[in-house]
Amino acid sequence: NRYLDFFGGILTTMTAHALPEVTRAVTDQARRVLHTSTLYLNRPMVELAEKVAGLSGIPDARVFFTTSGTEANDTALLLASAYRRSNQVLAMRNSYHGRSFSTVGITGNAAWSPTSLSPLQTLYVHGSVRSRGPFAGLPDGEFIDACVADLRDLLDQTGGGVAALIAEPIQGVGGFTSGPDGLFAAFREVLNERGILWISDEVQTGWGRTGEHFWGWQAHGAAGPPDMLTFAKGIGNGMSIGGVVARAEVMNCLDANSISTFGGSPVTMAAGQANLGYLLEHDLQGNARRVGALLMERLREAAAGVDFVREVRGRGLMIGIELVAPGTDEPSP
Repeated sequence: NRYLDFFGGILTTMTAHALPEVTRAVTDQARRVLHTSTLYLNRPMVELAEKVAGLSGIPDARVFFTTSGTEANDTALLLASAYRRSNQVLAMRNSYHGRSFSTVGITGNAAWSPTSLSPLQTLYVHGSVRSRGPFAGLPDGEFIDACVADLRDLLDQTGGGVAALIAEPIQGVGGFTSGPDGLFAAFREVLNERGILWISDEVQTGWGRTGEHFWGWQAHGAAGPPDMLTFAKGIGNGMSIGGVVARAEVMNCLDANSISTFGGSPVTMAAGQANLGYLLEHDLQGNARRVGALLMERLREAAAGVDFVREVRGRGLMIGIELVAPGTDEPSP
C-alpha cells in the first residue's frame, strides 16, 4: 500500500520520509560518536545552534537543545520564572504546550489537561480563537483592542510580577486557530511596560510551515521579536530535537546546573543540520505558501454548501477543517 501523509508524522516529518540527505548525515555521524548530551560541546551542536540563532531574529541569541517541544517549553518556563522570580504565567485560552506537569499546567484546552495541579499560577488571555468567544463579531482592529483591554484588566488584578506570556502564533492542537496579525505585537507593548517576557511557542509554526513567514511570530513582529522562542518537531524530520532560543541575559540567568541528557546529541544534530539545509536550499517555505494557497482554495470550494463544515482555516501548510453537527456551531467528533 502507498499512503499520502497529510499529517506529516504529527508535523515532524517536515521534508520527506527517509530523506536521503538526512539519512546520510545520520549514518555518517553514527559511525563516529552516537551520544554525548548537552553536558559536552560537540561540533554538530555548535554549528546547528549558530544557524538557528541566526535565523531566530532574536538579538544576542543563545540556544539550548532538548529532545521535544514539551521539554523546550519546560525549559522556557524555567528560564522565565528564574529570570523574573515569579511563577505567574500568562497563556492563551484553547492553547496546548505539551504533556509534562508544567506544560499541562499552562495548557488552556481541557481535552489535553488531565490534572488541575500545577507548579505555576496560570492566567488565561483572550485572542487566539478568532471566530468564537465574546469578541468574535468584532472587526480585526476592534478585536485586538478588546483583547489588549482584557490583558490590561487581567494584569491589574494580579498580585505581583508576571513572568511571561507563552503563546502559539497559530494554535495547533487547538484547531489551527489564530487571532489577527499584529495581536501579539499589541500584547508586547503592554508586556514591555511591565517587564514581562514573551515566549513564542514555534513547535508547530516554525521553519516556514506558515508560508508567509519563517516563524509564526513574524506576523506579529511590529513590536520586535520575542524574548524566547521554542522549537521542535519539523527540524529533526522525525529525529527527536527540540530547543529554546533566548536573549543571552535570559538564557544565562540560571544559577544552578541544568543539562539535557539526550539534548544536543551529535546524531540528532547532524540530522537537524541536513534537514534545515535542505529546507533552505529548496525554498520549502515558498512551497508551503504556494501549495498551501492552492490547497486552501480547493478545500473551500469543496466545502462550500456542505452543512457539516463550519470553517476551512489556516496558513501555508497549516490548514484545518472544522466539522460541526450539520447546520449548527456545535463541534462534531
